[in-house]
Amino acid sequence: MIGRALMLFALLVTAQTARAEGLVSTLSDEAVEINSSFAGSRIVVFGAVEGAPPAATDYEVAVVVAGPPQDLVARRKSRLFGIWANRDSREFDDVPSYYVVHFSENLSREASMERLEQFRLGIRNLPFVQEVAANRASTDFADAVLRLKEARGLYRERPDAVEFLSPQVFRTTFFLPANVPTGEYRIAVYLFREEAFLAGQTQTLVVEKSGLNDQIAQFSEDQPLIYGLVTVALALFTGWLAGVIFRRP
Repeated sequence: MIGRALMLFALLVTAQTARAEGLVSTLSDEAVEINSSFAGSRIVVFGAVEGAPPAATDYEVAVVVAGPPQDLVARRKSRLFGIWANRDSREFDDVPSYYVVHFSENLSREASMERLEQFRLGIRNLPFVQEVAANRASTDFADAVLRLKEARGLYRERPDAVEFLSPQVFRTTFFLPANVPTGEYRIAVYLFREEAFLAGQTQTLVVEKSGLNDQIAQFSEDQPLIYGLVTVALALFTGWLAGVIFRRP
């Protein structure tokens, strides 16, 4: 689903190359390293309109940051013979692990619902949410996924978050929390004027683990049997050592 959305974005960008205005954007960082002291990171997106007529104003911007997709299963608990148990479930494919969208003030105020849906802008316009919109039972599960993501700080929608420094230059800042998933992130910038799409650009941000934590995680994936045996051996040794230290005379 995310792949189709990115393909749609690329086609729209190609279709608008004949317009006078273009777009250039950049990130304050192209990679984020997660170590044992990682408490989150702020990334700034800068952008500028190229080829704008001298008197051109009122540009509208949306910036989308999407983390690597994942498959999720949402479950609902209910009472069964007096015991709470998982009864119903719903699978969702290609759910963004992280999703933040920032709008400029004028786009937040004036954009139509149809235009936002067309460009998949906004949490409610994510493909996995739209796919179940006509099914009330499945919609409840999708809403549960959204609530969980928002509670963890992984999903956010911010109107008026893109600031224009001049009529053709803008910036916005998004926050990666400490629990942010690792992987390749796509940052897509959309440029509009009076709701007409003018240009767009995508960039990549890599979030990866570093240091000893990454080495241990990599070793556990490459050598799961040896990792398991070492873990058990360390647990046994720790228990034995604790018994020796705290043994009563």
